[in-house]
Amino acid sequence: MFDFLRRNQPTPKSIERLVKRLTESGGEDGPRMEAAEKLAEWSTPEALYALLKRFTMSSKVMTQDVEEKRHVVRMLVRKDQDAIDPILRFIKRNHQVEWPVQALAQILPREELVPKLVEALDYVGQGEFTSPEHRTSLIKAMHGLVTPEIAATLKRFLEDSDDDVRIAAIHALAELGEDMRETLIDAYLESEDRPRIRIAVAEVFADREWSVKGFRPKFEESLPDGFLLNAKGMIRRR
Repeated sequence: MFDFLRRNQPTPKSIERLVKRLTESGGEDGPRMEAAEKLAEWSTPEALYALLKRFTMSSKVMTQDVEEKRHVVRMLVRKDQDAIDPILRFIKRNHQVEWPVQALAQILPREELVPKLVEALDYVGQGEFTSPEHRTSLIKAMHGLVTPEIAATLKRFLEDSDDDVRIAAIHALAELGEDMRETLIDAYLESEDRPRIRIAVAEVFADREWSVKGFRPKFEESLPDGFLLNAKGMIRRR
């Protein structure tokens, strides 16, 4: 019995062969999806991690590419708990995180999802070798999922060395509403030498019609070109 089970377990080489087919950007979708189905059928942690590599490339036909990725998300969701650890490992190692986060959000209830996302943000944010692209992509993948717990971690990205990361954090935090007003005001005031950050905060305040009450003089003397303050202390585009 155990010999039979071992014979039906994928080897690293067999997984590698399927990954090569799965990530071939040219040609028809048939071979890619056949490889995806086989990896899902094997359903080992390494096979499911390999399945996630479909998200690392884009096929030449955009509509086909999106549909394939949706199909892979459905495969992962059907694996339920078995897919959680491979997804988290992939998120921590790769910057193509939008689709994996979607899959995780469909598998886990919110009370279990939030700690996993905080864990991933902490790992990527503190990783010595993670790229700005990875940090930015993961923050953007939080769209629609931000909670106070996630926001507490996102605030640390407002001090990131990369402007794109900071801007992604600004927009993610803004999802929590006006509770984030003073946090973003602080980010604005502390970014005297980072004009892109000030523009991003000004855009958020203009779009959401938030007031800068209590900080008007500082904003009047520093608003980027293209913005003004009205009589109620709200930022407007010129």
